[in-house]
Amino acid sequence: MPIHLVKQGDCMNTIANQYGFFWYSIWDHPKNEALRRTRKDPNVLMAGDQVFIPDIRVKEGTGGTGQAHTFRMKGVPVKLRFRLSDLDGSPRVGEPYTLTVDGAKMRGVTDEEGELAEVISPAAKKATLKIPSTNEEYEFDLGYMNPGDFASGLQARLKNLGYYKGEATGSLDDETRAAIRRFQRHNGQEETGDTTPELLTAILESHQG
Repeated sequence: MPIHLVKQGDCMNTIANQYGFFWYSIWDHPKNEALRRTRKDPNVLMAGDQVFIPDIRVKEGTGGTGQAHTFRMKGVPVKLRFRLSDLDGSPRVGEPYTLTVDGAKMRGVTDEEGELAEVISPAAKKATLKIPSTNEEYEFDLGYMNPGDFASGLQARLKNLGYYKGEATGSLDDETRAAIRRFQRHNGQEETGDTTPELLTAILESHQG
């Protein structure tokens, strides 16, 4: 089977869907060990990464002729999750929302942790989250977030957390450093604006991905 060259917008779910696998069958393959060590999160890959695609294993079944047989294909659901919180970090509990993914609308309310989770297609590309009570609207390109140790991935996470308003340029410019200082201030850290392993860990934990 081929080596899949990751492009922007790919994650392990979309790649597995393309080749007819469960995502973990590819991610956990021994020949993808180096990729796992580098990226750590199957949902956060970088354009240019190489993913080994194994051969599909054929499974045979038996059944009598002249009879109807039912075969059920197993699948791993893909869930899109968000957590809504106030500026002080308090969860927004029972908040009605509308989530539109590639044109399909889903409605619900957030749980006791301020979270929402909806099953979506592994190939989904666009999502829009609307909060009617406050007229908030957020748009997301699914699978487009780069790893957090890249400047563009750091910017994207800071933007999702509400600290950064610009585009993911991949440059640690003044606007990005100001966003880092806002994050540090809100989380009781020294306001240096510098990127450190401790800062990255804190942002990843706050963003959860």
